Amino acid sequence: MTRNEKCFRGRDAAALCVAVTVLWLSGCNLDSEGPVLVTGGSSTGGERNPICAAGQSSGEVAVPRLMMNLPGQTSWYASPVVADLDDDGSNELIAAYYSLYVYGSDGALLDEADGGGGRIYAPHVVVDLEGDGITEVVYGNGHEVYAYEWRDNRLQLKNGWPADTTSGGRRPEVRGLAAGDLDGNGTVEVVATTTQTARTAQGGAQVFVFSANGTSYQPAGVSFPAWPRYNNRTGEGGDADRNGAGHQGYGSYGLNVAIGDIDDDEQLEILATYDNHHIQAFNHDGVAIDASPWFRNRHNDYRGNRMTWGQFIRWADPQVEENHYNLHIGDWPHPRSQEWLQWTASPPNIVDLDGDGKNEVLGVPNVEKNEPYQTQAYAIMVLEGNYGDGSRSAMRKPGWEILPRGGRPIEVDGWYPPNGIPAATTVNIQGDSAPEVVVSLNDGFIHAYSADARELWRFNFTHGKSVMYASEVIVADLNQDGSPELLFTTYGAPDVRDSGNLMILGANGSLLHDIPLPNPGYNGNGNGAPAAPTVGDLNGDGALEIFVQTFEHGMDIFTVSGSADNCLPWPTARGGPLRMGQPNRM
Repeated sequence: MTRNEKCFRGRDAAALCVAVTVLWLSGCNLDSEGPVLVTGGSSTGGERNPICAAGQSSGEVAVPRLMMNLPGQTSWYASPVVADLDDDGSNELIAAYYSLYVYGSDGALLDEADGGGGRIYAPHVVVDLEGDGITEVVYGNGHEVYAYEWRDNRLQLKNGWPADTTSGGRRPEVRGLAAGDLDGNGTVEVVATTTQTARTAQGGAQVFVFSANGTSYQPAGVSFPAWPRYNNRTGEGGDADRNGAGHQGYGSYGLNVAIGDIDDDEQLEILATYDNHHIQAFNHDGVAIDASPWFRNRHNDYRGNRMTWGQFIRWADPQVEENHYNLHIGDWPHPRSQEWLQWTASPPNIVDLDGDGKNEVLGVPNVEKNEPYQTQAYAIMVLEGNYGDGSRSAMRKPGWEILPRGGRPIEVDGWYPPNGIPAATTVNIQGDSAPEVVVSLNDGFIHAYSADARELWRFNFTHGKSVMYASEVIVADLNQDGSPELLFTTYGAPDVRDSGNLMILGANGSLLHDIPLPNPGYNGNGNGAPAAPTVGDLNGDGALEIFVQTFEHGMDIFTVSGSADNCLPWPTARGGPLRMGQPNRM
């Protein structure tokens, strides 16, 4: 199980920082002595084809130019958002650190809010929750979820908020946040996942859904309490005895939530991942979705019972799953000899990989083995949705039975810097009508895979350092040729002051620009930029800006000459300001 992170706030944390010992295991076995640096291994592949209508391109992507730096607090994974909050034709910049900040189109601070007092870990949501013309900014801070309205050019706490995720006698931290109109009634619901550990018997829950007014979401016509989940109720709508065995959750320590359609009904589903080897799919009313009847419980007390998506451990080897859950033969698997999948900080995505109109669920778990558990690699798993008769629900998508995986991950003995969150970007970058999967697998490389699981290219971003992680990758056309570029940032150990870079790749994995972030300071949490950068036209001059939020020196804002907002399929973390784990909808 993971350790619940503590953190250092602000820039001056040297006295509090624990010693960091580095173990870089990529390309070696677990008995290797000392760090092993990987200085090569990049490859290109695929094409740089248009995916959007081209504009007036004047050639290759220009070198981003630093426009300004906005002072700020320690950043975590709350990627900023560019949006016109008041529909006046001028954009604002919404940034979240420990406080929430709103800047005007010229970079001037318009207002700030400090609700909660702790860090804002997950990317914040920017949306009009009720369709009333008033835009809200929603974020998690500690055990609460805050919603602020933007009215009269300032942030005003929305009536009914904050919402509380206290459960089972504990106050967990909100680490995942997403929003969507779950029931199609025109109002937007907010989904939060937390670090609540296994206290289901006491009513402890990990997944919460809130209505626009801050109350627990309760769909019309549902007789049982829909949320939060898991609950300790029995009978209809209860988790305690579902399929006999019931549900047991554990903490969700990263951005562990996605929203989308994975079945035949008109409502949206919620996908959540947990630090107990489970990935769960919920209907909008909180009821967990059954996996295919191919999966049957092997436990003596529930032998042969069907299971929900989240009632069984996922194993790396498909033969292990077949023997254990379908055939019920052989010894019970154990990580001493078999690899199991751990979803500690694995945000799921919802994506139609083959263009058949049916979405799949994609996640990037870490593969563990041995006792105590050791991460062998990060891998990509793709599961089918619950369509038709449900016979393929939660089954591996054909062609993805063997999980694509990276090399041995970069590991840190201590807390800082925090490991990279394996958040995949699932969007068409090749112009071939199918989405690609672009992700850092915490092995020092950005990897790109085709929709049929072929690795197209990989890019080594480590700059020869033993500790370096990458942010989530965002996608935008930076030179108006219709072919998108891929942008990400890097970060590393607190004591290494040059770990922060803004990097731009072509759609074929070629390096276009590698820009060291200017004037890094010191912060005990790390050096560089952990949150995904954001791309948008803040000042309205027609060119795009790139917004990079750092551990130690606030936000760097770059501009790209010759760019425009003609093509922004994945402009910020988790795809867009709703953070759904899907391409941008706004």
